[in-house]
Amino acid sequence: MRSIPSNQNELSWWLSYIDSISAREVELGLDRVGQVAEKLGIQTLAKNTIVVAGTNGKGSCIAAMESILKRVGCNVGTYTSPHIARFSERIKLNGVEVEERQLCTVFKLVDDTRGDVKLTYFEFSTLVAFVIFAQSQLDFALLEVGLGGRLDAVNIIDADVSIITSIDLDHQDWLGDDRESIGREKAGIIRKNKPLVYGDKNPTSSVLGLAKSNKSRVYLAGRDFFWNESRNTSTFTWCGGFESKQTVFDKLPVPNLSLGNVSLAIQALYLMNVGFDRNTLKFALNGLYLPGRFDKCVDKITGVNVILDVAHNTAAAAMLASNLRKELLVNSCIKQIAVVIGVMADKDVSGITSELINFTDNWYISDLDSSRSMPAKKVAASIDIDDQTRIVKSESLVDGYKRACSDLSIYQRENPGHKGLVVVTGSFLCVAAVQALIIH
Repeated sequence: MRSIPSNQNELSWWLSYIDSISAREVELGLDRVGQVAEKLGIQTLAKNTIVVAGTNGKGSCIAAMESILKRVGCNVGTYTSPHIARFSERIKLNGVEVEERQLCTVFKLVDDTRGDVKLTYFEFSTLVAFVIFAQSQLDFALLEVGLGGRLDAVNIIDADVSIITSIDLDHQDWLGDDRESIGREKAGIIRKNKPLVYGDKNPTSSVLGLAKSNKSRVYLAGRDFFWNESRNTSTFTWCGGFESKQTVFDKLPVPNLSLGNVSLAIQALYLMNVGFDRNTLKFALNGLYLPGRFDKCVDKITGVNVILDVAHNTAAAAMLASNLRKELLVNSCIKQIAVVIGVMADKDVSGITSELINFTDNWYISDLDSSRSMPAKKVAASIDIDDQTRIVKSESLVDGYKRACSDLSIYQRENPGHKGLVVVTGSFLCVAAVQALIIH
Protein backbone atom coordinates (compact mmCIF):
# COMPACT_ATOMS: atom_id res chain seq x y z
CA MET A 1 0.00 0.00 0.00
CA ARG A 2 1.30 3.45 -0.94
CA SER A 3 2.15 5.92 1.81
CA ILE A 4 -0.23 8.88 1.69
CA PRO A 5 0.84 12.14 3.39
CA SER A 6 -1.10 13.82 6.20
CA ASN A 7 -2.92 16.26 3.89
CA GLN A 8 -4.92 13.41 2.37
CA ASN A 9 -8.06 15.03 3.80
CA GLU A 10 -7.66 17.96 1.40
CA LEU A 11 -9.42 17.54 -1.93
CA SER A 12 -6.90 19.82 -3.65
CA TRP A 13 -4.17 17.37 -2.69
CA TRP A 14 -6.05 14.41 -4.16
CA LEU A 15 -6.76 16.26 -7.40
CA SER A 16 -3.08 17.16 -7.76
CA TYR A 17 -2.11 13.60 -6.88
CA ILE A 18 -4.34 11.87 -9.44
CA ASP A 19 -3.32 14.39 -12.06
CA SER A 20 0.38 13.72 -11.37
CA ILE A 21 0.06 9.96 -11.71
CA SER A 22 -2.24 10.00 -14.74
CA ALA A 23 -1.09 9.62 -18.31
CA ARG A 24 -0.74 12.88 -20.20
CA GLU A 25 -2.78 11.59 -23.13
CA VAL A 26 -6.33 10.26 -23.28
CA GLU A 27 -6.32 6.48 -22.83
CA LEU A 28 -9.65 5.03 -23.93
CA GLY A 29 -10.53 1.53 -22.77
CA LEU A 30 -12.52 -0.31 -20.12
CA ASP A 31 -9.97 -2.86 -18.87
CA ARG A 32 -8.33 -0.69 -16.22
CA VAL A 33 -11.42 0.92 -14.78
CA GLY A 34 -13.37 -2.36 -15.00
CA GLN A 35 -10.69 -4.23 -13.09
CA VAL A 36 -10.68 -1.71 -10.23
CA ALA A 37 -14.49 -1.48 -10.21
CA GLU A 38 -14.64 -5.26 -9.75
CA LYS A 39 -12.26 -5.05 -6.77
CA LEU A 40 -14.44 -2.31 -5.30
CA GLY A 41 -17.51 -4.50 -5.68
CA ILE A 42 -19.28 -2.02 -7.95
CA GLN A 43 -22.10 -3.68 -9.88
CA THR A 44 -25.18 -1.45 -9.88
CA LEU A 45 -25.41 2.16 -8.81
CA ALA A 46 -29.15 2.66 -8.44
CA LYS A 47 -32.53 1.11 -9.06
CA ASN A 48 -32.51 2.87 -12.43
CA THR A 49 -29.59 4.15 -14.50
CA ILE A 50 -29.63 6.52 -17.46
CA VAL A 51 -26.43 7.06 -19.46
CA VAL A 52 -26.10 10.15 -21.67
CA ALA A 53 -23.67 10.44 -24.58
CA GLY A 54 -23.44 12.94 -27.42
CA THR A 55 -21.31 15.73 -28.82
CA ASN A 56 -23.23 18.54 -27.13
CA GLY A 57 -26.07 18.93 -24.65
CA LYS A 58 -25.27 16.10 -22.24
CA GLY A 59 -25.07 18.32 -19.17
CA SER A 60 -28.29 20.15 -20.06
CA CYS A 61 -30.13 16.88 -20.52
CA ILE A 62 -28.97 15.58 -17.14
CA ALA A 63 -29.80 18.86 -15.41
CA ALA A 64 -33.37 18.66 -16.71
CA MET A 65 -33.79 15.03 -15.61
CA GLU A 66 -32.34 15.81 -12.19
CA SER A 67 -34.75 18.69 -11.66
CA ILE A 68 -37.79 16.61 -12.64
CA LEU A 69 -36.75 13.62 -10.53
CA LYS A 70 -36.15 15.80 -7.49
CA ARG A 71 -39.58 17.34 -7.97
CA VAL A 72 -41.30 13.93 -7.82
CA GLY A 73 -39.32 12.92 -4.74
CA CYS A 74 -36.78 10.52 -6.20
CA ASN A 75 -33.34 10.04 -4.67
CA VAL A 76 -31.03 10.93 -7.57
CA GLY A 77 -27.28 11.02 -8.16
CA THR A 78 -25.68 12.85 -11.09
CA TYR A 79 -22.20 12.49 -12.52
CA THR A 80 -21.10 15.07 -15.10
CA SER A 81 -17.87 16.51 -16.45
CA PRO A 82 -15.91 18.66 -16.72
CA HIS A 83 -16.50 21.09 -13.88
CA ILE A 84 -16.26 24.88 -14.03
CA ALA A 85 -15.43 26.19 -10.56
CA ARG A 86 -15.17 23.15 -8.26
CA PHE A 87 -14.49 19.46 -8.76
CA SER A 88 -17.48 18.65 -6.54
CA GLU A 89 -19.78 20.01 -9.28
CA ARG A 90 -19.22 16.67 -10.99
CA ILE A 91 -20.81 14.49 -8.30
CA LYS A 92 -24.16 15.46 -6.78
CA LEU A 93 -26.78 13.79 -4.62
CA ASN A 94 -30.23 15.29 -5.05
CA GLY A 95 -28.69 18.36 -6.63
CA VAL A 96 -26.21 18.98 -3.80
CA GLU A 97 -22.46 18.66 -4.37
CA VAL A 98 -20.86 15.85 -2.36
CA GLU A 99 -18.81 17.20 0.55
CA GLU A 100 -15.03 17.32 0.24
CA ARG A 101 -14.50 15.05 3.25
CA GLN A 102 -16.52 12.26 1.65
CA LEU A 103 -14.76 12.75 -1.67
CA CYS A 104 -11.35 12.46 0.01
CA THR A 105 -12.38 9.29 1.84
CA VAL A 106 -13.51 7.65 -1.39
CA PHE A 107 -10.47 8.85 -3.33
CA LYS A 108 -8.32 7.06 -0.75
CA LEU A 109 -10.46 3.93 -1.03
CA VAL A 110 -10.08 3.87 -4.80
CA ASP A 111 -6.35 4.54 -4.58
CA ASP A 112 -5.82 1.77 -2.02
CA THR A 113 -7.92 -0.65 -4.07
CA ARG A 114 -6.36 -0.06 -7.47
CA GLY A 115 -3.01 -1.61 -6.54
CA ASP A 116 -0.65 -1.23 -9.48
CA VAL A 117 -3.40 -0.40 -11.97
CA LYS A 118 -2.77 3.01 -13.49
CA LEU A 119 -5.94 5.09 -13.81
CA THR A 120 -6.51 8.32 -15.71
CA TYR A 121 -7.87 11.42 -13.96
CA PHE A 122 -11.31 10.75 -15.46
CA GLU A 123 -11.27 7.07 -14.49
CA PHE A 124 -10.37 7.97 -10.89
CA SER A 125 -13.20 10.51 -10.80
CA THR A 126 -15.67 8.08 -12.32
CA LEU A 127 -14.91 5.35 -9.80
CA VAL A 128 -15.23 7.82 -6.93
CA ALA A 129 -18.68 8.82 -8.20
CA PHE A 130 -19.71 5.19 -8.65
CA VAL A 131 -18.66 4.23 -5.11
CA ILE A 132 -20.61 7.14 -3.66
CA PHE A 133 -23.69 6.30 -5.70
CA ALA A 134 -23.53 2.61 -4.81
CA GLN A 135 -23.54 3.59 -1.12
CA SER A 136 -26.45 6.03 -1.40
CA GLN A 137 -29.54 3.87 -2.11
CA LEU A 138 -30.45 5.87 -5.20
CA ASP A 139 -33.64 5.63 -7.21
CA PHE A 140 -31.82 7.05 -10.25
CA ALA A 141 -28.20 7.44 -11.33
CA LEU A 142 -27.71 9.89 -14.21
CA LEU A 143 -24.32 9.45 -15.87
CA GLU A 144 -22.65 11.67 -18.46
CA VAL A 145 -20.15 10.03 -20.79
CA GLY A 146 -16.83 11.84 -20.84
CA LEU A 147 -15.56 11.04 -24.34
CA GLY A 148 -17.22 8.88 -26.97
CA GLY A 149 -19.12 6.08 -25.30
CA ARG A 150 -17.96 2.60 -26.27
CA LEU A 151 -14.61 2.86 -24.48
CA ASP A 152 -15.48 5.55 -21.95
CA ALA A 153 -15.12 4.66 -18.26
CA VAL A 154 -18.81 5.35 -17.62
CA ASN A 155 -19.69 2.51 -19.98
CA ILE A 156 -18.81 -0.19 -17.44
CA ILE A 157 -22.33 0.42 -16.09
CA ASP A 158 -25.36 -0.86 -17.99
CA ALA A 159 -28.01 1.72 -18.81
CA ASP A 160 -31.73 1.06 -18.43
CA VAL A 161 -32.27 3.88 -20.92
CA SER A 162 -29.54 5.35 -23.14
CA ILE A 163 -29.62 8.90 -24.49
CA ILE A 164 -27.58 10.20 -27.40
CA THR A 165 -28.11 13.94 -27.65
CA SER A 166 -26.35 14.69 -30.93
CA ILE A 167 -23.58 13.54 -33.24
CA ASP A 168 -21.24 16.22 -34.57
CA LEU A 169 -17.54 16.56 -35.35
CA ASP A 170 -15.40 16.77 -32.22
CA HIS A 171 -12.50 14.78 -30.74
CA GLN A 172 -11.79 13.34 -34.20
CA ASP A 173 -8.35 12.13 -33.12
CA TRP A 174 -10.04 9.54 -30.88
CA LEU A 175 -13.53 9.05 -32.31
CA GLY A 176 -13.18 9.27 -36.08
CA ASP A 177 -13.27 11.81 -38.88
CA ASP A 178 -16.98 11.75 -39.77
CA ARG A 179 -20.38 11.58 -38.09
CA GLU A 180 -20.86 7.90 -38.87
CA SER A 181 -17.60 6.94 -37.16
CA ILE A 182 -18.29 9.17 -34.19
CA GLY A 183 -21.85 7.83 -33.96
CA ARG A 184 -20.52 4.28 -33.86
CA GLU A 185 -18.40 5.12 -30.82
CA LYS A 186 -21.19 6.93 -28.99
CA ALA A 187 -23.66 4.14 -29.73
CA GLY A 188 -21.50 1.86 -27.59
CA ILE A 189 -23.64 2.85 -24.58
CA ILE A 190 -26.71 1.09 -26.04
CA ARG A 191 -27.74 -2.11 -24.23
CA LYS A 192 -29.66 -5.09 -25.55
CA ASN A 193 -33.43 -4.75 -25.33
CA LYS A 194 -33.10 -1.35 -23.63
CA PRO A 195 -34.52 1.80 -25.26
CA LEU A 196 -32.49 4.58 -26.84
CA VAL A 197 -33.63 8.21 -26.91
CA TYR A 198 -31.86 9.90 -29.81
CA GLY A 199 -31.84 13.65 -30.46
CA ASP A 200 -30.43 14.01 -33.97
CA LYS A 201 -32.85 15.27 -36.61
CA ASN A 202 -30.41 13.67 -39.07
CA PRO A 203 -29.67 10.32 -37.37
CA THR A 204 -26.58 8.39 -38.33
CA SER A 205 -26.85 4.92 -39.80
CA SER A 206 -24.22 3.71 -37.35
CA VAL A 207 -26.37 4.57 -34.31
CA LEU A 208 -29.57 3.20 -35.83
CA GLY A 209 -27.80 0.05 -37.00
CA LEU A 210 -26.29 -0.75 -33.61
CA ALA A 211 -29.63 -0.10 -31.93
CA LYS A 212 -31.29 -2.52 -34.32
CA SER A 213 -28.69 -5.23 -33.71
CA ASN A 214 -29.23 -4.78 -29.96
CA LYS A 215 -33.02 -4.93 -30.38
CA SER A 216 -33.11 -1.53 -28.76
CA ARG A 217 -36.26 0.49 -29.46
CA VAL A 218 -35.27 3.93 -30.75
CA TYR A 219 -37.24 7.03 -29.77
CA LEU A 220 -36.18 9.62 -32.30
CA ALA A 221 -36.57 13.37 -31.96
CA GLY A 222 -38.96 14.72 -34.58
CA ARG A 223 -40.47 11.29 -35.21
CA ASP A 224 -41.46 9.81 -31.85
CA PHE A 225 -41.46 12.95 -29.71
CA PHE A 226 -41.71 16.64 -30.51
CA TRP A 227 -41.54 20.12 -29.00
CA ASN A 228 -42.74 23.46 -30.22
CA GLU A 229 -41.90 26.85 -28.75
CA SER A 230 -44.54 29.59 -28.70
CA ARG A 231 -43.29 32.82 -30.25
CA ASN A 232 -45.50 34.99 -28.09
CA THR A 233 -45.67 33.52 -24.59
CA SER A 234 -42.21 32.11 -23.69
CA THR A 235 -43.72 28.65 -23.32
CA PHE A 236 -43.37 25.38 -25.18
CA THR A 237 -45.38 22.26 -25.85
CA TRP A 238 -43.97 18.75 -25.56
CA CYS A 239 -45.52 15.70 -27.20
CA GLY A 240 -44.21 12.15 -26.88
CA GLY A 241 -44.82 8.87 -25.18
CA PHE A 242 -44.41 5.13 -25.28
CA GLU A 243 -45.44 2.85 -28.14
CA SER A 244 -48.93 3.96 -29.30
CA LYS A 245 -49.64 5.99 -26.17
CA GLN A 246 -49.12 9.71 -26.63
CA THR A 247 -49.01 12.52 -24.07
CA VAL A 248 -49.05 16.28 -24.58
CA PHE A 249 -47.76 18.76 -22.02
CA ASP A 250 -48.80 22.26 -23.05
CA LYS A 251 -47.56 25.72 -22.03
CA LEU A 252 -44.42 24.64 -20.18
CA PRO A 253 -41.98 27.42 -19.22
CA VAL A 254 -38.91 27.78 -21.43
CA PRO A 255 -35.77 27.11 -19.36
CA ASN A 256 -32.38 28.68 -20.02
CA LEU A 257 -31.32 25.46 -21.74
CA SER A 258 -31.85 23.95 -25.17
CA LEU A 259 -35.44 22.79 -25.57
CA GLY A 260 -34.17 19.86 -27.59
CA ASN A 261 -32.12 18.56 -24.68
CA VAL A 262 -34.94 19.19 -22.20
CA SER A 263 -37.28 17.26 -24.48
CA LEU A 264 -34.88 14.31 -24.56
CA ALA A 265 -34.90 14.34 -20.76
CA ILE A 266 -38.71 14.28 -20.59
CA GLN A 267 -38.93 11.42 -23.09
CA ALA A 268 -36.33 9.34 -21.24
CA LEU A 269 -38.11 9.71 -17.89
CA TYR A 270 -41.42 8.94 -19.55
CA LEU A 271 -39.94 5.61 -20.67
CA MET A 272 -38.82 4.96 -17.10
CA ASN A 273 -42.43 5.26 -15.92
CA VAL A 274 -41.67 8.28 -13.75
CA GLY A 275 -45.03 9.75 -12.78
CA PHE A 276 -45.25 13.45 -13.59
CA ASP A 277 -47.84 15.86 -14.93
CA ARG A 278 -47.79 19.33 -16.42
CA ASN A 279 -47.57 21.06 -13.05
CA THR A 280 -44.62 18.90 -12.04
CA LEU A 281 -42.79 19.80 -15.24
CA LYS A 282 -43.75 23.45 -14.90
CA PHE A 283 -42.15 23.76 -11.47
CA ALA A 284 -39.17 21.57 -12.38
CA LEU A 285 -38.32 23.54 -15.51
CA ASN A 286 -39.13 27.03 -14.26
CA GLY A 287 -35.81 28.67 -13.55
CA LEU A 288 -33.80 25.57 -14.51
CA TYR A 289 -30.21 26.75 -14.69
CA LEU A 290 -26.86 25.27 -15.65
CA PRO A 291 -23.68 27.38 -15.36
CA GLY A 292 -21.93 28.29 -18.59
CA ARG A 293 -24.81 27.60 -20.98
CA PHE A 294 -25.78 30.99 -22.43
CA ASP A 295 -25.34 32.14 -18.88
CA LYS A 296 -26.33 35.82 -18.51
CA CYS A 297 -24.47 37.82 -15.88
CA VAL A 298 -22.82 41.19 -15.21
CA ASP A 299 -19.19 42.22 -14.74
CA LYS A 300 -18.55 43.19 -11.12
CA ILE A 301 -16.40 46.23 -11.88
CA THR A 302 -17.88 47.84 -15.00
CA GLY A 303 -21.47 46.61 -14.93
CA VAL A 304 -21.17 45.49 -18.56
CA ASN A 305 -23.47 42.61 -19.53
CA VAL A 306 -21.70 39.27 -20.00
CA ILE A 307 -22.70 35.91 -21.44
CA LEU A 308 -20.72 32.80 -20.47
CA ASP A 309 -20.98 29.86 -22.84
CA VAL A 310 -18.77 26.76 -22.83
CA ALA A 311 -19.22 26.18 -26.59
CA HIS A 312 -16.05 24.36 -27.67
CA ASN A 313 -16.88 22.87 -31.04
CA THR A 314 -18.53 24.03 -34.26
CA ALA A 315 -22.00 22.71 -33.46
CA ALA A 316 -22.00 24.32 -30.02
CA ALA A 317 -20.76 27.59 -31.50
CA ALA A 318 -23.64 27.46 -34.00
CA MET A 319 -26.06 27.11 -31.07
CA LEU A 320 -24.40 30.06 -29.35
CA ALA A 321 -24.76 32.09 -32.55
CA SER A 322 -28.45 31.18 -32.73
CA ASN A 323 -28.96 32.33 -29.13
CA LEU A 324 -27.10 35.58 -29.83
CA ARG A 325 -29.37 36.21 -32.80
CA LYS A 326 -32.42 35.82 -30.57
CA GLU A 327 -30.85 38.05 -27.91
CA LEU A 328 -30.28 40.84 -30.44
CA LEU A 329 -33.90 40.65 -31.54
CA VAL A 330 -35.06 41.09 -27.96
CA ASN A 331 -32.45 43.68 -26.97
CA SER A 332 -32.02 46.02 -29.92
CA CYS A 333 -29.93 48.39 -27.76
CA ILE A 334 -26.96 45.96 -28.02
CA LYS A 335 -24.71 47.54 -30.64
CA GLN A 336 -21.28 46.11 -29.81
CA ILE A 337 -20.28 42.52 -29.05
CA ALA A 338 -16.84 41.54 -27.81
CA VAL A 339 -15.90 37.86 -27.84
CA VAL A 340 -13.32 36.69 -25.31
CA ILE A 341 -12.06 33.32 -26.49
CA GLY A 342 -9.51 30.63 -25.78
CA VAL A 343 -9.49 27.22 -27.45
CA MET A 344 -7.90 23.85 -26.81
CA ALA A 345 -5.35 22.68 -29.37
CA ASP A 346 -7.43 19.80 -30.76
CA LYS A 347 -10.46 21.94 -31.66
CA ASP A 348 -11.71 23.15 -35.05
CA VAL A 349 -11.01 26.79 -34.32
CA SER A 350 -11.95 27.95 -37.81
CA GLY A 351 -15.33 26.28 -37.47
CA ILE A 352 -15.93 27.89 -34.08
CA THR A 353 -14.91 31.42 -35.07
CA SER A 354 -16.74 31.29 -38.41
CA GLU A 355 -20.03 30.67 -36.57
CA LEU A 356 -19.49 33.74 -34.40
CA ILE A 357 -17.85 36.19 -36.78
CA ASN A 358 -21.06 37.84 -37.96
CA PHE A 359 -21.92 38.81 -34.38
CA THR A 360 -18.46 39.92 -33.27
CA ASP A 361 -17.11 43.45 -33.40
CA ASN A 362 -13.93 42.79 -31.42
CA TRP A 363 -12.06 39.61 -30.50
CA TYR A 364 -10.02 39.26 -27.30
CA ILE A 365 -7.77 36.24 -27.63
CA SER A 366 -5.37 34.53 -25.25
CA ASP A 367 -3.76 31.21 -24.49
CA LEU A 368 -5.56 29.12 -21.89
CA ASP A 369 -3.93 28.05 -18.64
CA SER A 370 -3.35 24.54 -19.96
CA SER A 371 -0.60 22.66 -21.72
CA ARG A 372 -3.22 21.68 -24.31
CA SER A 373 -4.10 25.29 -25.15
CA MET A 374 -4.10 26.46 -28.75
CA PRO A 375 -1.67 29.39 -29.22
CA ALA A 376 -3.44 32.73 -29.43
CA LYS A 377 -1.74 33.51 -32.72
CA LYS A 378 -3.31 30.40 -34.29
CA VAL A 379 -6.74 31.39 -33.02
CA ALA A 380 -6.24 34.89 -34.43
CA ALA A 381 -5.15 33.48 -37.78
CA SER A 382 -8.46 31.60 -38.09
CA ILE A 383 -10.48 34.82 -38.06
CA ASP A 384 -11.18 36.56 -41.35
CA ILE A 385 -11.55 40.14 -40.13
CA ASP A 386 -12.58 43.29 -41.98
CA ASP A 387 -11.71 46.94 -41.41
CA GLN A 388 -14.39 47.30 -38.75
CA THR A 389 -13.16 44.43 -36.58
CA ARG A 390 -10.10 44.28 -34.38
CA ILE A 391 -8.22 41.51 -32.59
CA VAL A 392 -6.69 42.09 -29.18
CA LYS A 393 -4.22 39.52 -27.86
CA SER A 394 -3.69 39.22 -24.11
CA GLU A 395 -1.29 37.45 -21.79
CA SER A 396 -4.17 35.66 -20.06
CA LEU A 397 -7.86 35.14 -20.58
CA VAL A 398 -8.62 37.17 -17.46
CA ASP A 399 -6.61 40.09 -18.86
CA GLY A 400 -8.50 39.84 -22.13
CA TYR A 401 -11.81 39.73 -20.33
CA LYS A 402 -11.00 42.80 -18.22
CA ARG A 403 -9.87 44.69 -21.32
CA ALA A 404 -13.08 43.77 -23.17
CA CYS A 405 -15.26 44.95 -20.27
CA SER A 406 -13.29 48.17 -19.93
CA ASP A 407 -13.49 48.91 -23.66
CA LEU A 408 -17.25 48.34 -23.74
CA SER A 409 -17.75 50.41 -20.62
CA ILE A 410 -16.06 53.33 -22.39
CA TYR A 411 -18.14 52.66 -25.51
CA GLN A 412 -21.37 52.81 -23.49
CA ARG A 413 -20.39 56.11 -21.85
CA GLU A 414 -19.56 57.63 -25.23
CA ASN A 415 -22.75 56.31 -26.86
CA PRO A 416 -25.75 56.89 -24.57
CA GLY A 417 -28.55 54.41 -25.18
CA HIS A 418 -26.20 51.87 -26.71
CA LYS A 419 -25.17 48.71 -24.87
CA GLY A 420 -22.24 46.38 -25.20
CA LEU A 421 -22.09 42.63 -24.60
CA VAL A 422 -19.08 40.49 -23.68
CA VAL A 423 -19.27 36.83 -24.69
CA VAL A 424 -16.78 34.47 -23.02
CA THR A 425 -16.52 31.18 -24.89
CA GLY A 426 -14.36 28.48 -26.49
CA SER A 427 -13.78 26.19 -23.51
CA PHE A 428 -14.91 25.28 -19.99
CA LEU A 429 -11.57 26.78 -18.90
CA CYS A 430 -12.59 30.18 -20.31
CA VAL A 431 -15.77 30.26 -18.28
CA ALA A 432 -13.96 29.02 -15.17
CA ALA A 433 -11.35 31.77 -15.48
CA VAL A 434 -13.85 34.61 -15.09
CA GLN A 435 -16.25 33.13 -12.51
CA ALA A 436 -14.91 35.31 -9.72
CA LEU A 437 -15.31 38.47 -11.81
CA ILE A 438 -19.04 38.30 -12.56
CA ILE A 439 -22.38 38.62 -10.76
CA HIS A 440 -25.40 36.50 -11.68
